[in-house]
Amino acid sequence: AYPDGKPETQAQHWVKSEEALVRCQQLLSRLPPMEGSVRYDRSWGIEESLEQFQCLVRQHELQSSVGQSHVAVRKLHRDFCTLNAMEMARLAKAALGSTDSQLKVKALEQVKVATQKLRNSMTLADIKELQSAEKVLQMEEEIRKCNAEMTTLRESIEDLIKGGGPPIAGPVGSGKAEVGTNRKWFYCSDCHVGGHGRRFCRYLLKRPNWRIYPSEEWFQDRNGQVSHCPLGKQGVDFTDETYFSRICMHIKGRTWLEDKRKLYEFVPDLMPYTYVIQNRKWLGDVPESVPADAPPWPWFLKETDRNWGTSVHCLSGPDECLENAKDDATYVVQKHIPDPLLYTNGEKCHIKFYNLLVGLDDGVTWRLYTYRDGYLSISPKAWSPDDLSKECQVTIIRTKRINDWPYWEKVYGKCQAGVATVIKRAAEQGKLEGRNKIQFEIISADYIVTTNEDVYLLEFNTGPVLKDAEDSPDVHDAGMVDGALHIVEPWEGGSPELWDLVLECKGVPPKPEQFASDF
Repeated sequence: AYPDGKPETQAQHWVKSEEALVRCQQLLSRLPPMEGSVRYDRSWGIEESLEQFQCLVRQHELQSSVGQSHVAVRKLHRDFCTLNAMEMARLAKAALGSTDSQLKVKALEQVKVATQKLRNSMTLADIKELQSAEKVLQMEEEIRKCNAEMTTLRESIEDLIKGGGPPIAGPVGSGKAEVGTNRKWFYCSDCHVGGHGRRFCRYLLKRPNWRIYPSEEWFQDRNGQVSHCPLGKQGVDFTDETYFSRICMHIKGRTWLEDKRKLYEFVPDLMPYTYVIQNRKWLGDVPESVPADAPPWPWFLKETDRNWGTSVHCLSGPDECLENAKDDATYVVQKHIPDPLLYTNGEKCHIKFYNLLVGLDDGVTWRLYTYRDGYLSISPKAWSPDDLSKECQVTIIRTKRINDWPYWEKVYGKCQAGVATVIKRAAEQGKLEGRNKIQFEIISADYIVTTNEDVYLLEFNTGPVLKDAEDSPDVHDAGMVDGALHIVEPWEGGSPELWDLVLECKGVPPKPEQFASDF
């Protein structure tokens, strides 16, 4: 009646097979995932590139081993499922010779379950094998990219050694910075100065004839601060370390725009009336104390050389501003403008107005461009003169694009005119200093608008927030940056985007500099 042995013996074989499947599944759950944490990323130096290459190769070895283990265990699981299905088939065959109908039904159901498990296991084994092979190909592609990068860096070094890059410009008065002749490649370096240097490099590298030139440690000051320069102290077309760059990304004299007190000195007619506190004492004009019965109105205490709202205090009057000032610090004090133009639900708002300032390599010509789009910074709470909280009074974060704001077309020209006045005066008074090389900067201006559509300049930010499409796909400034770099360094695939030329003016010729031979 039982050609394949007694039911008890067959059940024992079935139990052992099921136990093997369970153990196999447990082993699979304990295996590390086939996911490496290292991805190829652009390197800016030789050591960085070599370190990345070593990490990628090591990861390839480990992940290949992990992938092989996953495949082996999956195949083992498939083999056990095969044995289990065969055992269920033998049990079903034995049950068919029995007169017990329930035993037959149970045996057939077990065959069905075992067969489905086998199908699933075979499918998963095939998938895991494909995944493992695909992962290996992905890691090999990452290594290939790194290899290609190291080859390019080597070629860049060889090209500049042979004189294929721009010469380092001498001191002012010794001639303009030269591009060089018969150039196949143009080079940028990230010298870790900060700001938008690396961002501008990434945008320039989108052009087909631009390459990275590696940087290295230059020197270390007494405080342990490390400075970098292009490898071998070579000149390049663009880097954030000004001395080695044919194109400078920092305007000489920018402090006259950044520092609120300095800015007010030469454009008081464009800003709210401003008082100064230095070392907890009024400097110059002293504001009158607010009468006790006067209606509440906000006053602002701002450190002169700090931006982003980090040093802004909203207080009830000038006396309280003086009380909150610190020793060894300089502040500007401003009363809130009258009749501010509020946003849809009564929130305070201000304009983030973007400008491109370019100093030409003749040392005297300045060009100002303004961007036809911008942002509104809107407070999260409805405005009230009684509420001195930052949430009500201080607008910092870019909230939305400005192009659909109904007042934008009306005030755009006024903002343009205001910035043009600032730049013209700064240039003519020698506050902006020319170089014998192109210099540029993207600068944002904060404007607040009244109900009469008058505009007040609050401050400039020479390192404004800029977002890239890779990090912020919906709202970004890629067009603004691309257009600005095209204006500064034109190329056939570029365009000025939404930048409008507003002003060209002449400044004071720069004084000749003494060459620093230790560079």
